[in-house]
Amino acid sequence: MQADGAEKKPYVKSVRSRIKDIVPGMAVAEDIKNTAGGIIVAADTFLTRAHIDKLRECGIDRLYIQTCDMNKEFDPLRNKRAVVVDDSLFFRHMFSKMLYRMGMFVCGESPTAEEGLEAVSVYSPELVVMDIHLPKMDGRLAIKQIHRKMPQTKILAVSTDTEKATIIETFRAGANDYMVKPIKWDILKPRLLKLFSDNENNAAH
Repeated sequence: MQADGAEKKPYVKSVRSRIKDIVPGMAVAEDIKNTAGGIIVAADTFLTRAHIDKLRECGIDRLYIQTCDMNKEFDPLRNKRAVVVDDSLFFRHMFSKMLYRMGMFVCGESPTAEEGLEAVSVYSPELVVMDIHLPKMDGRLAIKQIHRKMPQTKILAVSTDTEKATIIETFRAGANDYMVKPIKWDILKPRLLKLFSDNENNAAH
């Protein structure tokens, strides 16, 4: 069974995939609807395991998944998992789309550090993007916990905070890099490539 009433966006590159081949972090290229016309999963959603399970329960067998042309320079990022933690929905989604275009799977988007830690525990991502100033738990405390439990996971801290003391504390907590908002997207690519290239070089020694 295919999603009833699903319409692939003509301007989005996509491929028709079977539900058994879908993994968390893939982006949907269509509104997936039930027989009554209600939307089960909206277009541009980054699928989680919960989404995939729900689609199976609804009898969805195939759906369109967004694809992008991968340049060789992005090979170190291909198929790596990421979790994005930020209290701004717009920022989370924008950052996630940029990562997806570089070949990464965004397995989780979280508005709080607590939810981010849960997503990291579930997906064991290679990359965590963490805002510093979050509701309730501070992002630096979450970074410290992630670094202690998963030292191989790369942590990119993001914030509007440009105070030197904040940046130093963030690196001491375990962050691998720190980027000031608003993010310059042309700088993001080489920064991520350097993070993972350094990791591969260290593993080779």
